[in-house]
Amino acid sequence: MQSEDEENNKLSVEELKSQALLLLFAGHETTTSLLTSFCTILAQQPDLYQKLRVEQESLGLNSPLNLESLKQMVYLERTLQEVERLYPPIGAGFRGVVKEFEFEGYRVPSGWQVLYRIPEANLDPDIFSDPERFNPDRHKERAPDYSIATYGGGSRICLGMAFAKMEVKIIIALLLRSYQWQLQPTDCWCDADRSRWSDCLHAVRSA
Repeated sequence: MQSEDEENNKLSVEELKSQALLLLFAGHETTTSLLTSFCTILAQQPDLYQKLRVEQESLGLNSPLNLESLKQMVYLERTLQEVERLYPPIGAGFRGVVKEFEFEGYRVPSGWQVLYRIPEANLDPDIFSDPERFNPDRHKERAPDYSIATYGGGSRICLGMAFAKMEVKIIIALLLRSYQWQLQPTDCWCDADRSRWSDCLHAVRSA
């Protein structure tokens, strides 16, 4: 709160509140949402879980997790990219129009705020064949720039993207090394509106 910029300006209380909320949402809720989707997909697809587990075994279940070992988790990286593509934790983003342009016959003037839909961008059939199918192997080849909009793009791309990817990979690697889980049709409830969920994740520690 006492920090100042080069012109001795400090953040106001309102600016501090805004940044705190941004940190909570962008730096926490998005990552937990992505991890939840990741774990659910692995529970739905045991073969996928097994492939990722074998990759961890090849590296050593008790080996240290560091930048070098994370680089060797090739299949985990592909799977993460596919989870990001199909289950983005944010539905849309905003951009300010700095130069007037025309889009499908509509004039978009400078100064407007435009919204782009992340799920629709990530499911573009001109880029991804059978786009709604979960297929980590589609990421063997680098996708064109801006084809996956989960973290935005350009000069306004998410500043925390690299950290978020690393954080998710570390957590999933630790889970794969120590746990296995499955969906069970038990009575689970959503705290928000007490609506019943049909399935719940049940985890057990691996032998």
